[in-house]
Amino acid sequence: MTKTDSRAKIPAFVMLAGTLISLSGLTWDIDWHLDVGPDSFFTLPHLFIYSGGAIAGLTSLAMVLRATAAQRNGEDPDPTVGGRSFKVLGAFAAPIGYLVAGIAAASFLLYGLYDEWWHGLYGFDVTVASPPHQGWLTSICVTMIGTAIVFAAAREHRWGRWGFMVAIAAFGQYASIQSGALADLDLSASIDWATLTWLSIPLVCVLLGSQVVPRGGAIGTGLLTLVLNLATWSFATWAVGWYADLQHLALRDFVELGFPIDMVLTPAIVFVFGVVVELLLRWTGSSARLLAACGAAGAVAIIWLLSSMESGGVDLGGEDGGGGAGSILLTCVAGALLTGVLGGATWRLGRALRASNTTPSVGAPA
Repeated sequence: MTKTDSRAKIPAFVMLAGTLISLSGLTWDIDWHLDVGPDSFFTLPHLFIYSGGAIAGLTSLAMVLRATAAQRNGEDPDPTVGGRSFKVLGAFAAPIGYLVAGIAAASFLLYGLYDEWWHGLYGFDVTVASPPHQGWLTSICVTMIGTAIVFAAAREHRWGRWGFMVAIAAFGQYASIQSGALADLDLSASIDWATLTWLSIPLVCVLLGSQVVPRGGAIGTGLLTLVLNLATWSFATWAVGWYADLQHLALRDFVELGFPIDMVLTPAIVFVFGVVVELLLRWTGSSARLLAACGAAGAVAIIWLLSSMESGGVDLGGEDGGGGAGSILLTCVAGALLTGVLGGATWRLGRALRASNTTPSVGAPA
């Protein structure tokens, strides 16, 4: 590994580690609320969540300062290190990936303070739909987007391609969890919006992976989606039991810790979707229409499959099963439209990410 390569690789993987620590903390925190109950602000799961954001934010700050110092020494910032640089506040040269991730990490910490104030004012809630929770969940999602840009800028290297697929798979899992807030909103009872977004987001991430990493991107992103979900939810199950014993707390009466099959079933199907997309794109080539068709068909097929299995967290017939085929049909239509539109958009978004390390334009405003 050359010196230039290490300058890009080490900070990129440090930031990726920060986002994965936050993801592990989130799954742990969710399982804790479900299996034990409400907790205080200062717990180990929360420490994981916030320390991961801090790691990503400090790494981004260090890389912005490094690029600024290089520019002041008469050097052109390397566009493969975090993407091309932009002038920020008239004084800083900020690589676009680290700029996006750094701003998001800073807002994440502010939302953390908001969350502490919220709990002190209204008590402890166990829903992702509260304003502070949605705020810091969105911030971490944007941090993961910045991380993906950092690796996309280094996609000529094998580590850059794998890092991008890990980052986009982690984003898909995190954003899917955040979309669970839709279950707490008073939306149409005929469409299961929470399940729809839970399925659509990782499918779109697989399609995006195929556009940034043309060979192996779809199957790699699908595989890593499965691996991350398996690792984080299995860790969460173990950590809940360990932490409850450590604090001498009892699990809820109905809880039996075991393999998180319901949390892994959908990612397993997403992996199969990635294999199909990979083979299809190699056979016919890529286009916006094909990506849209893949997304729409994949969403419909998976919704019907999971509804017939009555598994994977899907409750398309309503809480009492009264929605029947009508609810499933409407959810399929909405899923096809949403995933189809976003899937088609990945064609242009992939082009933008592939251009993240083009000729730097330091004089351009961010």
